[in-house]
Formats: sequence, structure tokens, C-alpha cells
Amino acid sequence: MLIALGGAAVAGAGASYFFLNNEPMNPAPQRDGKVLCDIHAHPTHKASLEEITQGLSSPGLVGLTVKNIDKSGEDILTYEQASERLGKQCTQLDTGRLAKYKDGYFCRTQELLVGRHHVLALGWQGDYFPNYNTIEQAVTAIHKQQGIAILTHPFALAGGSSMALPQSPQEQEIIRNAYKNVDEVEVHNAFCIDLIPNSLAMRKANEAAEQLRETQFPNFKGTYGGDCHRQWNQIKLGGMYVDTSVIERDGMDGLKNALVQGQFERYGSIGVGPYVSRFSFLRGVLGDMWAIR
Repeated sequence: MLIALGGAAVAGAGASYFFLNNEPMNPAPQRDGKVLCDIHAHPTHKASLEEITQGLSSPGLVGLTVKNIDKSGEDILTYEQASERLGKQCTQLDTGRLAKYKDGYFCRTQELLVGRHHVLALGWQGDYFPNYNTIEQAVTAIHKQQGIAILTHPFALAGGSSMALPQSPQEQEIIRNAYKNVDEVEVHNAFCIDLIPNSLAMRKANEAAEQLRETQFPNFKGTYGGDCHRQWNQIKLGGMYVDTSVIERDGMDGLKNALVQGQFERYGSIGVGPYVSRFSFLRGVLGDMWAIR
């Protein structure tokens, strides 16, 4: 009996391990003449300098994304903090907006909170944005400062400490109207995972975002958002491949134009991934909650 119970415990532990570590979490492959751009990421500034430098120096571009400039306790690494910590080791390709560090690049982005929706700002001039009451107001403010606006995880609605799928026709209509205002839409969010199959199944949010894009807004190509939450190994799992020459020659304006004009190739697929693992998801989300407390 003891042997049987011990075997069951080992089997249960093994099953739990594979259930939680269900994604490989491997960085996206490098491609000659291309930069992988993961423009939606919230890595922590509390990591060691070695971890930060390793993350920013590896091939690819990461958008260091401030979420809410009014939130106390937020520990996201900002573009300004990264530039200060790296100092003369990094080169400002576009001062205050885009920098290069060894084989990697990093840029300034911000995720604006608009009710239950989020809008990513990229490439603007000037200060960070406050929150706005409507998506139209947020996009107008971003455009006024020469930035572009991307609707992030359109069908994963913020609410308290959780995300939920839209339920009412009014919520669906708000999303359709949001598509009409922004410059691009994020259709593959690596944090929209099926945490508990058939229960907390948020891949449906990605599927709905892609379906709406394909059927009603084919002018959009659809972006990837890693949506890294504190954990540095969540960056650059996927992204958009953009020509290296565009970024090196034209800086932030080149990156903005490539995204708006659809001159990129999204890596991965909604059905297959890349996604963060359940274990990594929990570490990131619980870390966020603990940091806010």
C-alpha cells in the first residue's frame, strides 16, 4: 500500500509539473536581416543588473511598457531607467524613444488604461500619457504627439485583478468601434492562455480578435504582444519581424511605419503559440499582485 501511495504521489507530482510547464518558453528564432520586435512587455526593474543586461542585449527589440503612471508600487522597468543603468554602453538611435544595446534594441512604450480596455502607445514625442475615458480620446492624444496606437488584447477585458471575455452586445460594439480608431490591433497575446481548460480559457480572446480582424478589418495585419509580467524570460518569445535596415536607418519612425503599413511578419500562430507557460503566468501575475500590495 505504501509503495502504491508513493507511486501515486510521484505520478501526481509529475503530472502537475507537465501541466504547469506546458510551454517551452524558448526565444523566437533569429532571422538574417530581421529584428524580432516584442513591443508590449512589462519586465521588472527589481531584477539583477545581469538579468536586465542579458535580456536587453539579446537579439530582438523589446518595448519597455509603462502601464499606469499614477499607480503606486509598480515595478516595471522604464525606458529611462534602462538607459540610465546601461549608460554609455547603449546607443540612442532616437533619443528618448529607441536605443541599441549590443545585439538588442529597446524602445519606450506605454499601455493606457481606458475603462476595461488597453491601448498601447508607441513612438510618441513628449511625456507619458494620463488615463482617458474613451478610446477615441486616448488615440487622439497619441496621434497628436506623433505616436501610433495599438489596441491590446481586444477581447480580454480588464476588471479588478482578472481578465474576462466580453459578454454583452454593448461590450462587443465598443470593441468594434475601437478597431475603427486605432492604427493596429494585437491579435496574439502570449498571456491569453488556457489557465484551466474549459474554464479559464482565454485563448478564445485571441481567436475572437483575429476573427474580427479577418472578417471586418482586413486592413490590419494583426500584431503579437508578449505582455511580459515581471518575468524576464517572458520577453522575445514571439513578436513581429521587421527589416533591420528600417530600424537602423529610420529609427523609431521606421518602426512605426513598418507596423502601420503592415511591413512585418508576425511570428507564431494563435492555435500553437508562442504562449507563456501556466507556471510562468502564475509567477508573473502573482508577482504583480504582490508588488502592488
